[in-house]
Amino acid sequence: MLISESKKFLFVHIQKTAGRSFEAVLKDNIPDLKSLPGTHDHAAWVKEELGDKWDTYYKVAFVRNPWDRLVSWYTMIIEKGNTTWYKRMTGLGKYNKIRQYVLDNTNSFEEFIYKCVDTIDDTDGKKSFWYNQLDYVSDHNGKVMVDYIGRFENLVEDAGTVFRNLGIEGSSLPHKNSSSHRNYRSYYNDHTKDLVAQRYARDIEYFGYEF
Repeated sequence: MLISESKKFLFVHIQKTAGRSFEAVLKDNIPDLKSLPGTHDHAAWVKEELGDKWDTYYKVAFVRNPWDRLVSWYTMIIEKGNTTWYKRMTGLGKYNKIRQYVLDNTNSFEEFIYKCVDTIDDTDGKKSFWYNQLDYVSDHNGKVMVDYIGRFENLVEDAGTVFRNLGIEGSSLPHKNSSSHRNYRSYYNDHTKDLVAQRYARDIEYFGYEF
């Protein structure tokens, strides 16, 4: 999660929704932008820390088709692996528990869907592949807490809206933290497709996503 006091801005970073690309533009244009300890914390968790200041921020998040998002997340993990060896040898990089969880427990995307259902206490906060994206932006009663939710599927236009509101027009998004994969539909069979539909039912209903 990113915060700027000068812009009174808060970015709720949901995994695999172009957050790293968005962050790169923000850091180039907002000098006091900084990361809060929980990279992918939920808005409700952060509101408890900010208290009465919460309402003074312009709060933004992006969402993505759940079936597509899970394919992108899985393939990124498989491509990048983990940083354990690199960190030990160089002292650089950050060990990522949720990546290692996937690497240790799966040999295929199908296994990923079936087996990776735990909540992981990672080095930068709690993570789960089965949090609905609404969980990141809603309070404990299910009410949306952020001011603007952009869509990955309409990324350039929606990011432009945020940039204009922040007074940083003219910026374009770089392509960061991407993964290479086929069309997401090809990764699913009927059962895994339906399982994602069940687990992400609230996202699918609220945002109108379809397979």
